[in-house]
Amino acid sequence: MENPASPDLGHCRRLPRLYWIAVIVLAAGPLFAEEGGNHTGEFSAFTGMAFRGTDAHPTVGGSAGIWLSRYTMALLESSVIPSGGATLLPRGPVKIRGSDLFDLNFVLQARVGVERWEPYGVLGTAVLMNSYRAEIPGASAAVAYQGNRHSKFGLEGGAGVRYYVGERWGIRVEYRYTSSAIDFNRILGGVSGQLQMTPSRFGTAPDVIGGNSLC
Repeated sequence: MENPASPDLGHCRRLPRLYWIAVIVLAAGPLFAEEGGNHTGEFSAFTGMAFRGTDAHPTVGGSAGIWLSRYTMALLESSVIPSGGATLLPRGPVKIRGSDLFDLNFVLQARVGVERWEPYGVLGTAVLMNSYRAEIPGASAAVAYQGNRHSKFGLEGGAGVRYYVGERWGIRVEYRYTSSAIDFNRILGGVSGQLQMTPSRFGTAPDVIGGNSLC
């Protein structure tokens, strides 16, 4: 039986406005791209913990992106949060097993490079997909579970810092906040590597770390 409690209508009304703000910002991202750009792509893998109230769950994921300019990057990310008995939408007293929350998102990342350090902020939109098995109530002693799936849109924002260990790879830590049918926080850490997608205009790879001169 579904939870009869009414959702937070005020929270629901705020989300569409936040979506429009995020869409406008993301659509304007290419306007900040430098002509020609530096044609540098980035791939990363990360892990961490997701927090909702007092509950904590591990998370793992990866991303791929391209630098639009020296200061902005567009990223596609995917991650999964094994959530045990927690679900994206309320399920009342029904027992839940094998709940996994998948996060597919598109974000813009704005950075400011200081030598090997690179603080940055992120803003984007996400599709959250939750798959799980819910107990089917019945009079018999046998317990049966049925597969279910729900999807919701979300808004994401956060900040982090990247440290370049080498010319083309580094480590990063990040805080990420997600607002959707449920709100949760993540603390993430991972590694990232850059790939020069086309030769530079000068015929060789630039001697920079994340767009910053090593000199």
